Amino acid sequence: MVQDIDTLRSPMQFCTSAEDIQQAAESAINKSNAVIERVVSEQAPAFKNTIELLAKENNEFRMVTRALTFLQNASADEKIRDASSKADTILDEFAVARDMRTDVYKIVRAVYDNKEEMAQLDKEDRLLVERLEQKLRANGLQLTAEQRTQVERVDKRLVELELEFTRNINQDKSHVLLSRAELDGLPASFFETRRTELSDNVEKFVVSARAADVTAVLKNATNEATRKAVYVAQSNRCPENIALLQEAVHLRLEKAQLFGFATYADYVLDQHMAKTPVAVMELEESLSAKLRPLAEEEMAGLCALKQAEAEAAGAVYDGFYEWDYSRYSSQVVANQHSVDMDEIKEYFALDSVMTKVLNLYTTTLGLKVVEASTDLPVWHPSVKTYEVWEADGSAFVGHIYLDLYERADKCQDIAVWPLRSAVVGEDGTRMTPASAMLASFEPTESTPVLLTHSNVKSLVHAFGHAFQNLCSKSKWSQLTAPRDFAEISSQMFVQWVWEPKSLCTLASHYQTGATMSDELIERHIASRNTNGAIRELRQVFRGLYDMDIHRITKAGTIDVVGHYNELSKRVALANYGDTRVFKAATFSHMMQGYDCRYYSYMWASVISADMFSARFSGPDSDAVAGAAFRSEILQPGGACDPSACIERFLGRAPSNRAFLQTIGLH
Repeated sequence: MVQDIDTLRSPMQFCTSAEDIQQAAESAINKSNAVIERVVSEQAPAFKNTIELLAKENNEFRMVTRALTFLQNASADEKIRDASSKADTILDEFAVARDMRTDVYKIVRAVYDNKEEMAQLDKEDRLLVERLEQKLRANGLQLTAEQRTQVERVDKRLVELELEFTRNINQDKSHVLLSRAELDGLPASFFETRRTELSDNVEKFVVSARAADVTAVLKNATNEATRKAVYVAQSNRCPENIALLQEAVHLRLEKAQLFGFATYADYVLDQHMAKTPVAVMELEESLSAKLRPLAEEEMAGLCALKQAEAEAAGAVYDGFYEWDYSRYSSQVVANQHSVDMDEIKEYFALDSVMTKVLNLYTTTLGLKVVEASTDLPVWHPSVKTYEVWEADGSAFVGHIYLDLYERADKCQDIAVWPLRSAVVGEDGTRMTPASAMLASFEPTESTPVLLTHSNVKSLVHAFGHAFQNLCSKSKWSQLTAPRDFAEISSQMFVQWVWEPKSLCTLASHYQTGATMSDELIERHIASRNTNGAIRELRQVFRGLYDMDIHRITKAGTIDVVGHYNELSKRVALANYGDTRVFKAATFSHMMQGYDCRYYSYMWASVISADMFSARFSGPDSDAVAGAAFRSEILQPGGACDPSACIERFLGRAPSNRAFLQTIGLH
C-alpha cells in the first residue's frame, strides 16, 4: 500500500526575506530553550521524559536551521545571504552554550547511570544516550567552571572564524585581464559571452579565479606567463584568511589541551574510526612511500615534455612549475593513449549526465527518481526538484534539489547539504529527508555545459552524500556517522565511472546522442593512472598537512602558509619557483568540518575500493550487492559501529589490495 502522500511528501520551506530568517532562527532557539527548561526541571529523569524530548527537539531544530543557514551558500539575494550567515552565527553560538549546560548533563548522566533502564532500551535509543553523554562530557562538562568558560569562548570564536573564512571565499572576485593573444590556445567557446575591459587602451578579457576559468586556462593556454598569472590569481585569493586559519589552529589546540589531550588531532580522532593520529599517519606515510618512486618517474616525464617543447621553439627551459602540470599532463594522456580530453567532454553534457548518474544510484539501491510534478518552494528559479521513491512505488523516500549553474556569490564547489534527515519529529512521525546539491557550471552560447571526466567523478561522489542522507533510517539526528565512515559511500560509487559498462551508459555525444565507442572507452580507461601517482600523492599531502597543523603541542610553532608550501614541495613534488603563493588561505576543508578529517578521503578510498571489488565486481549482481550496501552501510547512518558494518558487508576485515591496484601499484 502506498503511503499517505500528504504526510510523506511535504516539501522543504525556504525563507524568502531576511526578516523571516531572523524570526525563524529566534523561534528555533526559543522552542529549544523551552524544551530544555522542561527537561532540567524533571525530578525523576527517565529516557521518555528527558532524552527522547531533547532528541526530538534536536531533530526539529536541525531541520529548521539547516534550511536557514544553507541559503548563505545559494541565494541570489544579498540580504538573504547576509541574514543566513548571521543566523548561522547566532544558532551556532546558541548550540555551543546549550551543549555546555551542566544541568542538562546532570539529567543525561542520571539516565546514563540507570543501568536497569538502559538495558531495556532498544539499540538505537541506548546508543543515543551513550553518544549524548559522551558528547557533553567531551564538551567539557567534567571540567571546572573556569575551564568550561574557556571552552565556550574558544568554540564561539571558532564559529566566527569558520563562517568568515567561507564567506570570504564565496565573495571573492579575483580575476586577471588578458588579451586574445595572451589566451592563445583557448577554444572559441571560452570567449563567448565573456566580459571585457579596457586596460591601457587594449581590450582584454576578464578571466576569473574560479575553477572553470582556471581549469580551462591551465590546460589550454600556450603562453606560460598566462598560465602562471591565472594560477597565482587563484592561489593567492583571500589573503585575509591566513590569519583566520592561523588563529583557528591555535584555538583548536587550546581547546584540546583543556580536555587533557596533547593535540587537537588526538581530541578529534578519538571519535572516529581511525581513533588516533598514529593510525592516520601510518596510512598516509605508507601510501607516500609507495607512490613516491612512481610519482618521480611521472614528473620526470612531464619535465622532459616541457623541455622538448621549449627546445623545439628555440626557447630556454627554466623548470617545471605548478602552472604547467595540467597542460603537460593532458599532453601525456594524448600522446600515450591517443585520448583528447576535449573529445571526451563532448560525451558528458551536464543534463544527460545528471539523469544517468541518478539512474545509476537508483538502480543500484532499489529506488526510482522522478522530477517533481508540482512547483515546490525553492531558493532560485533554476533549481530542479526530484522525488525519490522505492523502485516499486510502495514508499516515498525523499527529495533531491539540484542547483547546478553559475551565479555571483554562490558556493563554487560541487557540494551537498543534507537539508532534512529521515528522523522522528516531535509528534512521533518520521520526516522525509531532503538533500541539496550545488555546483557552478556555465553553458556557452554554442554548447550546453560539457563536463570533464573529473567533473563527472565529482558529481558521482557528491550524489553519494545525497543518497546517504536519503537512505539513512536513524531515528535521531544526533547519531551522525563519523567523517571517515561517511565518505565511504561516495568514494565507492566513483568506482563506477571507470567501469566499461558504466561509461557506455553514462556517455553519449551531446550532438548525435551516440554512445562512446568501445575503442575510445578502452583508451580512456587505459589512461586512468596516467600521472596517477602524482595525483594520489597530492591527496596524501593534503591529509598530512591537515595532521601536521593539528598535531602541534604549542601555539605559534607552525606557520600555516609556510608549512603548506614546504610540505607540498617535499611530498607532492610541487614547484612554485620564486613565486609566493598561499593556497592554504583557500583550503576550505580546514574550516568546513574536515579539520583533522581530510584523511577520510584516502581512508574511504581504500575501504570503498575493497567493497566494490569484493561485492560489485564479484559473483553478486549489482542489485543484490546494492541492496546489501543500502541495508548494511547507508541505512544505519551513525547508529552503528562503522567497523562492524564494513566487516559485515565484506564478510571479513578490509584490505588495501584493491585500492593499490586501482592506482597502478600491484
